[in-house]
Amino acid sequence: MTFTRKAGLHYAWILLAAACVVSIVSRADSASFAVFVDPLVENFGWKRGDISLAYSLAFLCSMPAMLAFGWLGDRYGARSLMLGAALMISVGTILLGMIRELWHLYVLYGVFVGALGNAAFMVLLPVIVTRWFERRMGFALGIYWAALGAGPVIFAPLFRWMIETRGWESAFMVIGLGFGAVLLLFSSLIRTSPAEMGLSAYGAEDAAKGKQTTAAAEVAVSLRSVLARRPVWLLTGCHHLGCAGHAVILAHGVSMATHQGIPGLQAAGVLSTIAGVSIVSRFTFSILTERLGGRTVLTLAVFGQSLSILMLLFATEAWHFYVFAVVFGICYGGEMVGFPIINRQMFGPSAPLSSIFSFEMIGASTGMALGGWIGGVLFDYSGNYTSAILVAAGIGFLALPLALWLPRHTRAVAARAHVAGAA
Repeated sequence: MTFTRKAGLHYAWILLAAACVVSIVSRADSASFAVFVDPLVENFGWKRGDISLAYSLAFLCSMPAMLAFGWLGDRYGARSLMLGAALMISVGTILLGMIRELWHLYVLYGVFVGALGNAAFMVLLPVIVTRWFERRMGFALGIYWAALGAGPVIFAPLFRWMIETRGWESAFMVIGLGFGAVLLLFSSLIRTSPAEMGLSAYGAEDAAKGKQTTAAAEVAVSLRSVLARRPVWLLTGCHHLGCAGHAVILAHGVSMATHQGIPGLQAAGVLSTIAGVSIVSRFTFSILTERLGGRTVLTLAVFGQSLSILMLLFATEAWHFYVFAVVFGICYGGEMVGFPIINRQMFGPSAPLSSIFSFEMIGASTGMALGGWIGGVLFDYSGNYTSAILVAAGIGFLALPLALWLPRHTRAVAARAHVAGAA
């Protein structure tokens, strides 16, 4: 605190840096799931559909956890919740290296890492970033989402390399201990709002304006009034369908490549390429959402994501998969990033933003669970990924009318929404 004052650096930027590190590490297990499938098949002989059920369970089990974390974060603050979640991810990752039965994978990956670990960070961190930035919110959240996209770039090849060179148990032991140290350190730097440190959000014009903002925030916007309105359910539906479409690819993209004879490390590189390209689109689409609103950005992203999935029907060589990864990564990165900004614009800063976002994330989680599971089941049934690719694209296209039904973005609409919610 003293250092940031002397350096003239607003603490919002320190918090943003900590949030980026935490988001990268906390999502490493789930973002790298696709590289676990083949080793689990080889080591234990389990079916791909049964393995992918663990991916689905992680999102299904996270739903009640996200509602709880969203409510607790709004009411009591986020720091202690994230410290506890950091321990769950670290312990769960270490124990994943010791699994012997399929139900071990379900419990450890689905409950420890998915529900009690990732859920807290997924719901709380994006909302915290919006609270710390009055100005340049889209820029700040773009940096956050871009950092989240860097996780698979780093960890998918790392997991694959360590599993192949050190073995399953040793790889998860080393990575789990490292996760714990990093998450605990950087989570301790997070504060739920500037008020906890006696500060105002970055970009407040002066102290008087900061006091006016605080006074306005005291007029509570109830969660019930927000949930009674159409936009939040349209956003939840968009998140569900968009995530269901890209979950098929994220959970099975590596296996789709290896099924065509692509070597393991090259196939893992497809997932890394998707994530790496999405870093740029996550940043860019966040800024566009702040300026243009969610309707335009979501429509473009969902359409591009769904259309690009059809490229996989013709992919037989490594370069085909990498071209797909670039196109898909651009659109996939743009689909998921705008929701916290849209909520802030549409419902106002006095709304229970963590709770609102937790409902939308339930839509995302059910979508991820559906897509991750159905990709494996369709492969087991047909012996190839053709039907899974068609289903993934079709589900994604269903989100288009929901995105187009959102209200057009104007400052007047956002202001009216805030007043209506407060009333």
